[in-house]
Amino acid sequence: MRSKLPITVTAFLCSLTTIAPVFAQSTGLEDMVGARAGQAENELQRRGYRNMRGEKGGDRSYTYWWNSDRRQCVSIATMNGRYDSITPTTSPDCRQSPLKDRERAPRYLPPARDNYRGRYGGGGDLSRNCKAEAAAAFDRRPSDITTNAPIRQRNGTIVQGWYDRNKDTRFFTCRFDEDSRFISVN
Repeated sequence: MRSKLPITVTAFLCSLTTIAPVFAQSTGLEDMVGARAGQAENELQRRGYRNMRGEKGGDRSYTYWWNSDRRQCVSIATMNGRYDSITPTTSPDCRQSPLKDRERAPRYLPPARDNYRGRYGGGGDLSRNCKAEAAAAFDRRPSDITTNAPIRQRNGTIVQGWYDRNKDTRFFTCRFDEDSRFISVN
């Protein structure tokens, strides 16, 4: 006699295939969230990361660290002298050549909420909204701009992106508040 799995178990197992890539995106640096930035930099270097660049935005500073052994770029948001979040991002954010199919931008989407409406009405496609804002701010066509998936943080969401300018790649970050209203691009 052949046994069949109940539908709920089958649905659960299928959902694991969608969730698994998110777990694969672990940076291995989760234990450093909340650490003092000055002291944590030595630990990052000990773990094989090197600082590639930094930028200020709103109430946070953002630094990008590259680990050549892992071929991994991470974005670290610092607020009040402590690491607020550490998120994996694409290699161009660390000024490294993009990898082919091995590397994909992590998909950190804000949680679905009934009142999740922002400046653009729907609030659902922050990457597209960021692309439009960056095109206006940097005098570029939207088709010349590339954006990553939204990254949810404590006080809102960021979308990182880049565009080429005279054989030089320029990086930027769009910031949205908790209700997905556009704040700034830099």
